[in-house]
Amino acid sequence: MKALRIGILTATFPPYRAGTGNIAFEQAARLARRGHDVTIITATYPGEPQDPEGVRVVRLEPLLRMGNAPLLPSLLVAHGYDVVHLHQPFIFGAEMAAGAAWLRRMPLVSSFHNELVADGLRGVLFRAYSRTAVPLTLRASRVIAVLTPGQADSVPQLRAETRRHPDKLHIVPNAVDHERFHAGPIDQSVRNELDIPAEATVAIACAALDEAHRTKRIDVAISATAELEGLHLIVVGDGPLRTGLERQARSLGIGERVHFAGFQDTELPAYYRAADVCILCSELESFGLVQVEAMSCGRPVIVSDLPGARDVSVPGVTGWHVKPADPAALAAALTAFGELTAERLNEMGRAARDHVLAKFTWDRSIDALERALAAALN
Repeated sequence: MKALRIGILTATFPPYRAGTGNIAFEQAARLARRGHDVTIITATYPGEPQDPEGVRVVRLEPLLRMGNAPLLPSLLVAHGYDVVHLHQPFIFGAEMAAGAAWLRRMPLVSSFHNELVADGLRGVLFRAYSRTAVPLTLRASRVIAVLTPGQADSVPQLRAETRRHPDKLHIVPNAVDHERFHAGPIDQSVRNELDIPAEATVAIACAALDEAHRTKRIDVAISATAELEGLHLIVVGDGPLRTGLERQARSLGIGERVHFAGFQDTELPAYYRAADVCILCSELESFGLVQVEAMSCGRPVIVSDLPGARDVSVPGVTGWHVKPADPAALAAALTAFGELTAERLNEMGRAARDHVLAKFTWDRSIDALERALAAALN
């Protein structure tokens, strides 16, 4: 593929560490390694900037910010790219990106990560935005990249646009660095650090503990842990919700069995390997990056039976699928997991790792992304 000038627009980017920003970081770095001229345009965020090698990163000060939605009017004058790659949702930014693409005659590729969900007034605003602005930006996009086939079928705006224009649809899955997230035996050093008994059964749940990621439902993982005597839970992640979750664990009498490890970066694979199983109890999930990272580390996964998650793992082979956001269903799955033989557990771990190598490596993902970008130029 010929080298392209690619402008990548994303609402979040490191030092804010969460799914979409992390994926944009990896995609930019790997596209640059393949010879593309890549620029990231995003909002400022507190913390030490972390820029991928060979990539220009333009951080703009928002005129205003609503949670993870920064208003960046200067996006409207973005120019000089062969293709614009927009990561959605990006309230305010998506509209600006579509406007810039139209004004400058630059083809637009929209990568759709997840729906916007919230309670109360925010929920009303999100639903209104999803019914109005999202269809318009999808219509303005020459290519719509989704994470899984199930995502394209389950999100009404995606389903409507891609059924009208099936040639727009490309599957570009998220991916994992399978060499960094490698399989291995139980990491006793992490267990020792967290004061977890060597013989304990350990589950891990990972998420940013902020309002934007409340749908990850770490509270459900804690409630399920309370149902199972002896189970320990490692929670990786940090943010404003942590205090309430710690309070929940103490109120259930399991404060000593729920271990809050905070944000982890370089050591994250070791935390997966310290666990016997990874749980993803989201009530909304478009892919399950945590799911793939754990599988790459050779760990079975228990995940919510949602379109994005069920397309990523195989029930009965790499783990189980359970009713979303249901502590009783999760506790039952964890009980069944605890009754498996060591041989069966090892078999599931190997199957999980093999599944990742077959479908979710970065080489495969970037190949698919390059095809999507090329299609936008035709």
